[in-house]
Amino acid sequence: MTLIESFRIAWGAMLTHKLRALLTMLGIIIGVGAVVGMLAIGEGYARWIDAEFEKMGVGTLYITPRVDSQDEHENLAPRLTASDAAVLTQPGRAPAVEFVAIELSRNGTVSARGERFIFGLKGVNPYYFLIGDQELGDGRYFTAEEERSGARVAVIGHTVAETLFGGIEGAVGQRISVNGVPFEVVGVSVTRRSNVAGAVGRFGDPGEQVFMPYRTARERLFRNAVTPQVDVSTLTVKVRDPQQMDEAIRQVTQVLREEHRLTYQSNDFRITNPSQLASQFRAITVGFSAFLGTIGGISLLVGGIGIMNIMLVSVAQRTKEIGLRKAVGARRRDIMLQFLIEALVLCLVGGLLGVALGYLLSFVGTIVLYNLSQDPTLKASVSLFSIILATSISAGVGIFFGLFPAIRASRLDPIRALRNE
Repeated sequence: MTLIESFRIAWGAMLTHKLRALLTMLGIIIGVGAVVGMLAIGEGYARWIDAEFEKMGVGTLYITPRVDSQDEHENLAPRLTASDAAVLTQPGRAPAVEFVAIELSRNGTVSARGERFIFGLKGVNPYYFLIGDQELGDGRYFTAEEERSGARVAVIGHTVAETLFGGIEGAVGQRISVNGVPFEVVGVSVTRRSNVAGAVGRFGDPGEQVFMPYRTARERLFRNAVTPQVDVSTLTVKVRDPQQMDEAIRQVTQVLREEHRLTYQSNDFRITNPSQLASQFRAITVGFSAFLGTIGGISLLVGGIGIMNIMLVSVAQRTKEIGLRKAVGARRRDIMLQFLIEALVLCLVGGLLGVALGYLLSFVGTIVLYNLSQDPTLKASVSLFSIILATSISAGVGIFFGLFPAIRASRLDPIRALRNE
């Protein structure tokens, strides 16, 4: 008997008992569907995390004024200043560093046309606009010369523009007052907030920020809010080559410790590597997907036991058929192969139905993720790998759990089988 004939007989046997076959395949369907669906949700979430961290800039480090120590008795105060940024970019001090963006963040009152609102204020240098996926809707960014001279110019977020002027159009050239200090709007930013920015301490929606030259913010707006030890909120370091991230961290740490005259003490600053955080997020996602996949695996195990059970029933019901086939010359391997193929067909059909269920679960998962995040880019993604994996597992389950009934059928004595009532 050829393989094609064996598959045809197996297919016919399954169609003869449709309800029994469906109930038998139920565990396989649920198991494969769970594996495909959960892997799809995990894959989609991992891609979204990678995209969100890329928005923050590939090959960047974030330095904040915070004592990097767990020793409560260590007498050490945070320290980080704009002069540290200048030192890091001095030739030969930290060769792995390309540039350093300065950021001084506070909240303040912004008014225009007689209306007053509270928005975030950021004093930055022009390098800030080179970090991540910055997007300018209208106008321009302020220049390095304007930053050095303390010019009263500002780039406002799109939400600020809509609130103050009714939209982005026409906002450039307008005058606004920030904590009572007049500024000219030279640009409107339409940069969208990264959903994982809080993981590295970068809070606030860019659309609700007013960006101004760092020197202007420090000397005209936040003079009483800074100290000689801390006059920045964050330094963002752009590394020349993302592959040199560890070397850049080493160089930055060494330079800052030398500038802060630290010997045995802990760091009075903290360096955050978004790439490491992205890896940690991905590891959590993989672990969660593996946990849910394990649940699917248990369903596959239960389904496999059901396959074995129904195949043993099938052997008992078809004992005379087996005896007759042996009497007319069928070999043991022919009988064993026939029952193995029948079990395999049940599992493969169940696997295909499970893949369809997995697509359905991924669709539902996409809707749930969107409702939770309101981000259309966060969606489940069914990969070819998950389909191949689930199908291979279902085929393996069919072979493994169908092997014992097949061997039992092949070992039946033809004379006793023909006499079976």
